[in-house]
Amino acid sequence: MKIIIFGGFLGSGKTTVIGRLIKGLADAGRTCAIIENEIGEVGIDDALLREAKVEVTPLFGGCVCCQISGSLIEAVGRIQDQIAPDYIIVEMTGLALMDGIQELFEKYGRPGVEVRTVCVVDMSRWKYLVTALAHIFDHQVGGADVVLLNKVDVEAPTDRTFETLREKAPQAKVVVLDEALKDPGALWAKLAECAAL
Repeated sequence: MKIIIFGGFLGSGKTTVIGRLIKGLADAGRTCAIIENEIGEVGIDDALLREAKVEVTPLFGGCVCCQISGSLIEAVGRIQDQIAPDYIIVEMTGLALMDGIQELFEKYGRPGVEVRTVCVVDMSRWKYLVTALAHIFDHQVGGADVVLLNKVDVEAPTDRTFETLREKAPQAKVVVLDEALKDPGALWAKLAECAAL
């Protein structure tokens, strides 16, 4: 079993990306469970979840990675015991910090469970993210194995975008979510390649 943790600010497109990924996984014959940590966010489409036969576990009360990290570890353990899916997808709140999440699982999680982190970045708000929200943004991308640049049709990434991401997250693979990756199968294949899923 592998865990894919999604972070990114509210409105970045996490839920849409996760919805596509679920479809891609289902089409590839893989099973998954979802842990949502929503506070005022629109959840993943129920019809899609039913069609893909996905188990959803809601967590409430704040940021998955800090305030209720014990609940996250427990939820993962329950899902592993009761459902044993190929993947567990965790959607964190918009203000959750990504760095340290893998350490949390190494310390308190079960052995042999691989954790990958994905940060979805809204390119239409790039300048605001790297200036006004710099502290949180740095922790989000800094803890990511993969950074997905979303809404590139509104604001295309520049050389400076990639340079900034190399400075803040040198270990992360950066993927531009262009038209080709709107296809669920293509998105799943690209994430699997970049995050060794």
